Amino acid sequence: MTLSEIKSIRALIDDSWRDAVEEINDNSTDFEAGNYRFIEADSIDEIMQEELASDPYILGCFNAWFLADILGTDTDVIEAIQKSEAYDGLGKMILAGGHLEKLQEKYAAADGYGHHFNHYDGGQEDIDVTGEDGVGATYYAFRIN
Repeated sequence: MTLSEIKSIRALIDDSWRDAVEEINDNSTDFEAGNYRFIEADSIDEIMQEELASDPYILGCFNAWFLADILGTDTDVIEAIQKSEAYDGLGKMILAGGHLEKLQEKYAAADGYGHHFNHYDGGQEDIDVTGEDGVGATYYAFRIN
């Protein structure tokens, strides 16, 4: 890792920058250091899908027009399901129908990754690094406090 890459990490998290550098050098794909969560770019979609799949209720809470587009149905149908407060069932329908990947891709494209991973302010920092093996990688950093 270059000195400028280390400096950019240090400027972001200050006190725990050594922990972050060590995790990156160990090729960790998802870790926390300081008040930040770091996720490697090649793994972020899969991690986000796993987190979304773990809570069907939240999946059913997306905007009706967004879910209608994902499921290929009328917005009125989704609104009726949501008005009956069957959010969990709607989420299970998304999972059972194999629509999770499409939902996650459209969600990330519309709102970015920060909206999901950063509950502090919805932002994300992109950090390009070169590991000890000389291979470059991009990490996204999300404030978590």
